[in-house]
Amino acid sequence: MNGHPPVAVLIITYDRANEVREVIHALQANLLYPGECRWYLADDSSPTTSYLPDILGDFPDLNITTTSTPRRSGWGANVNTGLRAIKEQHVFQIEDDQLAQRTIDLERGVFVLEHCPQIGLVRYDGLAGHRLVLRLEETPMVKGRREHFLRIDKRLSSDQKELYGYSNRPHLKHKRFHQAYGAYPGGLALGSTEASFAHVVMESKGPPELVALSDGIDRAFKHIGKSRQFTTEDVGKDLFAEGLRG
Repeated sequence: MNGHPPVAVLIITYDRANEVREVIHALQANLLYPGECRWYLADDSSPTTSYLPDILGDFPDLNITTTSTPRRSGWGANVNTGLRAIKEQHVFQIEDDQLAQRTIDLERGVFVLEHCPQIGLVRYDGLAGHRLVLRLEETPMVKGRREHFLRIDKRLSSDQKELYGYSNRPHLKHKRFHQAYGAYPGGLALGSTEASFAHVVMESKGPPELVALSDGIDRAFKHIGKSRQFTTEDVGKDLFAEGLRG
């Protein structure tokens, strides 16, 4: 391990056989971490019975651990099932249609999480296009090393606040993040799941905090999947349609 804690790489998937393979190949090419990465695949009961075995057969060297919901349950239930199977303290979470376009330096993110206990999550997707207030901060000096990062300011008035300071897009988090904010809501459609959980995170006055690395503004991933949002495959209650945007 060379002093670096293991990182769980959790890929969230549903019935995207080609895309998930592209995502895994891109991660293999772009993830930068000197410690051990342990791979996990959380599947929301894809209709093809050979879906998971076929993917595992294509990547035997990764020793991927899989979870599957017993029936189609939606994004929140699927991710919660995957997270429960993970014992590692650090989790890099990504969906099956987010293709890495450049180096994803997990070592820097782990350093920040290890030495700043008030921080719970590091965003890797790129903050461009978000109406956020960012504060440039730094870790303590550790053995002659210090890392700078951008803290997403949650302590704003309601008319200033950007809801999606938290995002379901690729991020690295410590177990303390969900210990503080709880699991993802179940039974909701995709967009409502993200919005509801973002409300919980962004309306909390306390830590753990959200940050991005100093190079975290530009986009790092390409969206390659056809969105299922607002389709018949987007299972769960749609709070937006019910006028409960919050």
